Amino acid sequence: MDPNFRFLIIRFSSIGDVILTTPLVRCLRAKFPACRIDFLVKKEFAVVLSQNPYLSNIITFDKKAGKKELGRIRNLVKANKYTHILDIQRNIRSVLVSTGSGAIVTGFSKKLLARDLLIRFGINKYKEIKPVYLRYFEAAAGLQVEYDGKGTDVFPAEPEEVKTAEIFEQNHFAAVTPLLVVAPGAQWENKRWTTQGFATAADTFCTEKGATTILIGGPGDMEICSQVQSLMKTPALNLAGKLSLLGSASVLGRAAMVFTNDTGMLHMAQAMKAPLVAIYGPTTRELGFFPLPLNSRVAETGISCRPCTQKGLHSCPKRHFRCMNDIKPEMVSDLAAELYQTQNNKQI
Repeated sequence: MDPNFRFLIIRFSSIGDVILTTPLVRCLRAKFPACRIDFLVKKEFAVVLSQNPYLSNIITFDKKAGKKELGRIRNLVKANKYTHILDIQRNIRSVLVSTGSGAIVTGFSKKLLARDLLIRFGINKYKEIKPVYLRYFEAAAGLQVEYDGKGTDVFPAEPEEVKTAEIFEQNHFAAVTPLLVVAPGAQWENKRWTTQGFATAADTFCTEKGATTILIGGPGDMEICSQVQSLMKTPALNLAGKLSLLGSASVLGRAAMVFTNDTGMLHMAQAMKAPLVAIYGPTTRELGFFPLPLNSRVAETGISCRPCTQKGLHSCPKRHFRCMNDIKPEMVSDLAAELYQTQNNKQI
């Protein structure tokens, strides 16, 4: 192992995708403990990595700064004289940043042909279902970096942990009371399960397990969280728009169960080792973004028009939205009860 290796990992966005790089970051550090490992990420997502102990430096890219910013990043990358660039973004910007750097540049397979055939024509050419976080390791294949099986990482800072403790104390949350965290928002409309579904499933879990519910999300999720809260029959604390991203991570780290759509909050919950039930509508396992098997269950239907998208859409192409509407609250609450029992059995 050459201690003079200097690594740069490139993944500009988004929350979930950046979190899914953390197994590679951790395992690369384990293989090269004395080497420099930097990470290039968009400014707005840098907080996800801000406390990561396995990184040497975080380089932020400010998209709003225009073409000059890309030039600045290119010059910085050249000046840092990286020996290896692991490009797990693989777009025009990442190629421009890497070109002329003098580094060995490696990437991973996006399975573009298989993905497009599946989404556009329903033709499944996937020979194996390989999660994206494992595909990222293809960029380090020549370095013999192997996955350690420990999942993803997010590290809330002390101020977030203190604030979470204060919130729990102010709301008289008992340490022995199970906490259900519900994240009903999503950037794309067709990735959102129904508000009534979340409310009913949460009520069932809380009634059966004596749990308390906290609703979380960003400023854009305040309305949908309020809708879920108003539909619930059991008490719920709505913290949407009131927590930082790592503040949400801190809350998730205390959850006995999480209900979430296919969003960044799902990957945040997994990074905090929280048991979760994920609701998947327009996307499928082949695309690589299902939760890690550890501590998770997936509620989904077998409707034939799935998947209709990789990232999400603002409406259902078929206009029936059955991929979400056919998921009943009891499907989610039953999965949660089974997972909760499994977790408790492990602790005995």
